[in-house]
Amino acid sequence: MNFKQLIIASAIALFSTPSVTNAQLVAKGGMALTTVREGERVMSQGSKNALTIDLPKTTLKEAEKLWKEYAKQFKGDTKKDKKSGELFTDNAMIAAVGGANTVDMYAKFSESSDITTVGLWIDLGGAYVGSKEFSDKYAEAEKILQNFALSVVREQTKKQLSDQQDDLKKQEKVQKKLEDKNADLLKDIENWKKKIAQAEADIITNGKQQEEQKAKIETQKKLVDEIAKKLNTMN
Repeated sequence: MNFKQLIIASAIALFSTPSVTNAQLVAKGGMALTTVREGERVMSQGSKNALTIDLPKTTLKEAEKLWKEYAKQFKGDTKKDKKSGELFTDNAMIAAVGGANTVDMYAKFSESSDITTVGLWIDLGGAYVGSKEFSDKYAEAEKILQNFALSVVREQTKKQLSDQQDDLKKQEKVQKKLEDKNADLLKDIENWKKKIAQAEADIITNGKQQEEQKAKIETQKKLVDEIAKKLNTMN
């Protein structure tokens, strides 16, 4: 299995598991997800019972964007209230929580260091979901928040996969350049070998030519001496 296949297989294994059903989210792909907490929190409608979860290594901007996408499944109208900073989903259809009636959801995000905390309030129509008064509905509300946390991890892992694939492509390009350079160097070596072999042959030929030329020079010197001696006898 190559590097690409390993990453893809890991991502598939991570997100092919069923949705969690309890408050404690288990570690997924080496990333531990935190527990859903319950308690009174102040929001635009007053101090109401909320479900809260931390999203590690997630910015507020990322979390809000992903919540808007996530909330689409509930068919309500999600908008951000500029004054409160809450993402309000009007008339959400969640049968396991509201039955045949729609509910309103308020989600508020706060960022600290590399963790974003999301608080979720679900208004049943005057009463807010809580574990004491609405245990069954609360369990379903937990799932909503838990599955959102998993969807955040899923998106983070997709981004990690994309980033690693991009890096892999860069590394492959570097490898290709190195291989091409190696091929060029091998060609150079072959060319140099041929040139060396030719030069060695040329040296042998040059040596023979020098010997032949030396012989010609000696013959020419003798001829020059003979003519010079003949000239001297004429004086």
